Amino acid sequence: MRIMTLMTDGADTHDRPDPPAESGPAGLLGRVDIVLVEPRGPRNIGSTARAMRNFGLSSLHVINGPPLDHPEAVMMAVNAGGLLRRASTHDALEDAIADATFVVGTTAKRRYRLPTLRPREAAERLIEEAARGRVAILFGREDHGLDGEELRHAHATVAIETAPECRALNISQAVLLLAYELWLAADASGVVADSNAGRLLTSQMRERLGRELVEAMTTVGMLHDGNEIPLVQSIERILALGPMQSRDARVLFALARRVQNLLSDGPQSGLE
Repeated sequence: MRIMTLMTDGADTHDRPDPPAESGPAGLLGRVDIVLVEPRGPRNIGSTARAMRNFGLSSLHVINGPPLDHPEAVMMAVNAGGLLRRASTHDALEDAIADATFVVGTTAKRRYRLPTLRPREAAERLIEEAARGRVAILFGREDHGLDGEELRHAHATVAIETAPECRALNISQAVLLLAYELWLAADASGVVADSNAGRLLTSQMRERLGRELVEAMTTVGMLHDGNEIPLVQSIERILALGPMQSRDARVLFALARRVQNLLSDGPQSGLE
């Protein structure tokens, strides 16, 4: 592992070329997406890019944030100008994590259906899953974080413990802490990125499967006033238990479609 050198904000702001894509730890870190949901401050975006570059992360997604070329963002992205220019902007969270097979949301609130991990545990799990596909970490708004609807996309949450007299963390500070843990976890893991990744259900397909299962339940009359929300939440909990193999998801897709086809007298489709 290369030890980084410390630099003050005013020193050496010239952008440096990114290293070529690598296998091993670098290959795993290259599969980690950092997702900022509606950040308000351009400085936070620039500082996030710098923190990512410090620890080998390269994929930044910003949902409904300030322009990435804002002067304050560029000023704070010391040696990470290229990363900032390549960052993706989105109008919806679903678009940013469409290809992710495992998603972790940062939150100070414990969610009843999601395991809550410490940063080191989260980093180790993310690196383990990065060997099989893309993974994403969601960071919420400066004032109130991620909402419940956004955390529906997560398989787990991560909480960063702080001194009780000063609990608030800046977004880029949270990114820096998790980026460091990811760097350590990737270096210590001994696993390599699977070149045949793609066998796991992506976030986009997971959302689609959830909708089709709910539609099938509606078709057979399982959903009615009073039980709709609990049953839909049960489906979400099942799909959030962990990454699902695509071949297993195909069975559930086929089952949902067969139910709907049988009851609508339509054509019966098998596994697709």
